[in-house]
Amino acid sequence: MDTIELLKRLTKPRGVSGNEKPAAEAAAELLSEYCGETSRDNMGNLLGIVRGTNPDKRIMLEAHLDQVGFIVTEILEGGFLKFAAVGGVDARILPGLKVKIFGKREIFGVVDAPDEPPEKTSEIKDMRIFTGYEEEELKKIVRIGDHIAYDYELTELLDGNLCSGAMDNRAGMAVMLSALKRLKGKNLAADIYTMFSTQEEVGLRGSRTGAFAVRPDLAIVVDVTHGTTVDSEKDPGVFDLGSGAVILRGPSVDYDKSLELIEVAENNNIPYKIEAAGGASGTTAWAIQIAGGGVPTLLISIPLRYMHTNVEVLKTADVEAAAALTAAAVEYFSKAWEAK
Repeated sequence: MDTIELLKRLTKPRGVSGNEKPAAEAAAELLSEYCGETSRDNMGNLLGIVRGTNPDKRIMLEAHLDQVGFIVTEILEGGFLKFAAVGGVDARILPGLKVKIFGKREIFGVVDAPDEPPEKTSEIKDMRIFTGYEEEELKKIVRIGDHIAYDYELTELLDGNLCSGAMDNRAGMAVMLSALKRLKGKNLAADIYTMFSTQEEVGLRGSRTGAFAVRPDLAIVVDVTHGTTVDSEKDPGVFDLGSGAVILRGPSVDYDKSLELIEVAENNNIPYKIEAAGGASGTTAWAIQIAGGGVPTLLISIPLRYMHTNVEVLKTADVEAAAALTAAAVEYFSKAWEAK
């Protein structure tokens, strides 16, 4: 399965934070091709295990599977719904967007917003979703607390670029699955735990509890980072699509191992860039690092444009570079624990 088909299968099922089951079920089918053991824990995290020769050592590969979205807060006359954001959503992108509402059955709606002066942006609390249903009929389908997601489909653009919702962070999951494919059949020392965690977008929750349960000796996290756009070309901390794997340096990751990860990239001719963060990374690496007694953690990122929208864009070559680096890093760090 190539990168495009893999991302198509991973982005199609919706999994708004707190209701990740559809996305987890699709991922479980893919994960079971490489892991002899798969399970879901009390937080809904999806876990797969590949056993190594040294059962006392564990490397955890982690990517979150949830996506931003919305939740129904009120059902109004005229077929309208009030809603609130689940995760970080920029209200400016919402008016006119088509969405999918997950009630007793799936229905569609369009975000409606009041007319505002050009200098003012409507707040989400003032917006409505129009469904076309009469109020009583709508109440038979939709309940307060039902989730809403962007309506999108994966679209191939030119020059290896892909556009879809939920690339954050199904792209990271694709990296993990591609890395497992590269590692299949290799005699590794450490047990490899792959975790697709829940509720990252609302507080890094699943990764925190999942890492506590696994207690890895090393964690390699894959997420997205900001890709360069016209209005951010001169900003630090953004990366052109096609940069390759982005390696984080800073207090959210292990200092020495991040330098080793750079050497792994160079020794394997894997394209990469370095991202520096003076504080928290804003990713699950931050939560995993301080789980239990602490976990040496690394973060590899994929440049992504238009994050948290219905048209997130990335380049397949960057996903493949991150997968190659993840697999090479697992082999490199696992060698330290080979049975003597």
